[in-house]
Amino acid sequence: MNMTFKWNWGTGIILVYSSFVLFMLGMVYLCTQQHFDLETPDYYEQELKFQQVIDGKQNEQNLGKATSVVIDKAIVTVTIPMDASDGEGKVTFYRPDNALYDVSLLLHGANSVSLPIEKLKAGMYKVKVSWKHAGKPYYSEQELNVP
Repeated sequence: MNMTFKWNWGTGIILVYSSFVLFMLGMVYLCTQQHFDLETPDYYEQELKFQQVIDGKQNEQNLGKATSVVIDKAIVTVTIPMDASDGEGKVTFYRPDNALYDVSLLLHGANSVSLPIEKLKAGMYKVKVSWKHAGKPYYSEQELNVP
């Protein structure tokens, strides 16, 4: 008994359609396995408060001095351009590619905060500094490359 498979246009359509369905199922699986981080867990809530960030940047520019971020030996020091905050200051070392490497520190009424460099993984960070002084909000954002 000799069986031969006959190729015709119906067989071609079935193969093309089946291949497309398998490809799409594979893509759906890969897309569901993709890991992504939002900038913050409450991203949309923060977006509504963005006007405060704009005002804080403007207030810092009006000071005439900028926030400094300095790596000296094995210590990163962030200094705000005034004597002290009202105790509501926060410094965040934000790592855009992985939220697990983010580090946040409070100013506690001081004008600077220091962090040992070994607490930060090598790579690029955004240093976000926000504080209040005399009831006025201030904000600064700078990039820091950790070797």
